[in-house]
Amino acid sequence: MIKRPKEINQIINKLNAEGFEVYCAGQCVTAGELGENPQDWDLYTDAPQEKVRALFPEGEAMGARTTRLDYTVFVESDDLNVADTFEGVIADVVTLKDSMEKQLEVYDFTCERIAEHPYKPPIDPDDGLKDIKKRLLRSSGDIEDRFRRDPIRIMRALRYVGLYGFDLTKELSESIARCAGELTKADKSEILYEFSLSINGNHGGKFLKMLKGLGLLPAIVGPEGQSSDRREKNDYDILSDNIDKIKHIPLRRMALFYICFDRHYAKAVQYLPHEELDMEYLLDAKKLLPKQHFIGDETGLKKFIYRCGSWDKYNFLDKLSKAQVIVYDYSNQRIIGRDAILKLVLEQRQPIFVEDLRVKKQDILNAGITDDPERAEELLKMLPDVVHSNVALNEKEKLLEYARKFNKSKLRAMFRDVKWFR
Repeated sequence: MIKRPKEINQIINKLNAEGFEVYCAGQCVTAGELGENPQDWDLYTDAPQEKVRALFPEGEAMGARTTRLDYTVFVESDDLNVADTFEGVIADVVTLKDSMEKQLEVYDFTCERIAEHPYKPPIDPDDGLKDIKKRLLRSSGDIEDRFRRDPIRIMRALRYVGLYGFDLTKELSESIARCAGELTKADKSEILYEFSLSINGNHGGKFLKMLKGLGLLPAIVGPEGQSSDRREKNDYDILSDNIDKIKHIPLRRMALFYICFDRHYAKAVQYLPHEELDMEYLLDAKKLLPKQHFIGDETGLKKFIYRCGSWDKYNFLDKLSKAQVIVYDYSNQRIIGRDAILKLVLEQRQPIFVEDLRVKKQDILNAGITDDPERAEELLKMLPDVVHSNVALNEKEKLLEYARKFNKSKLRAMFRDVKWFR
């Protein structure tokens, strides 16, 4: 018997008190049998929906036979290196149209075709409990027909690999390989959801190996995102072997995945509909990581952080480079040196960003350097390059003088961060 959270028990008890039966079935049973704490629960009852909605008025109608009860709370992290999470559970309370045995046929895999009752033995027509103990994913029925009708089911199969380390039967593997091309027809946002979920699981490496071995990569990176380059293939194999050594941060793991496609990086990233900020971070990773690798002094570090645009992005790239060291067994000497420089910069509170300057846009306007607010903003954004090389120049009058020079000479402005030798 799986362990149920209090919210699920309250739903079951409330329906039982009214004389109705309730079964848990599907993926929540699989996860529960593995000792996990599933968030999504499928509950099946003989109670009509009118009764369900009367007992749970806070629920949301999800069609004629389903009421959704959402007990989750979104916990947003201020740090991109710590994943946002939903805490709590979601329950879909479904009114049975037929018997519970018949209802189980909607599920694709034997490990899902199990119904657990609070007081009765489980219904397990396909010996799914045995498959769960073996961590073996076995299909039931005409799985290829299901894959062709709804290709995203292929990614849901691999979710069991990434999250729980399941193996696929030979028959199921062959069916997925034959239907691999169908996955490119699935909704890209659904593919991205399943991909990010699986690569961030405890068995992300195993998931990546199956993704490649079964011919599913085109659905993730697109036909133009792939490469036949031997070095890139080798990088992918190393990542697959070692990704589980790094922390479970979806964006960081996805960045390492895309970096394996090197020359086709941008096309690979842009194939799936990442959120705007995630897309920005992923695209900048390829562009900025090589520059980060060669930072050797305070000035270089401050200029690099400024180019990142925010501490959040710098921290993301910093953690990403450290993850690369773990995955690819690189030397960490440069990182040790960079951390030492950063510690000194922070201890001395050295100016890096525009907001650290002792001059503001209004000061440039008041000084009569320009009467155009947009031009004043442009000049202000040039000034951090001045103080990166010489902290002593972070004084209002000195910075205003540089703003005048940059405004008069485009050449000076262009080469403001170049140190001239005589």
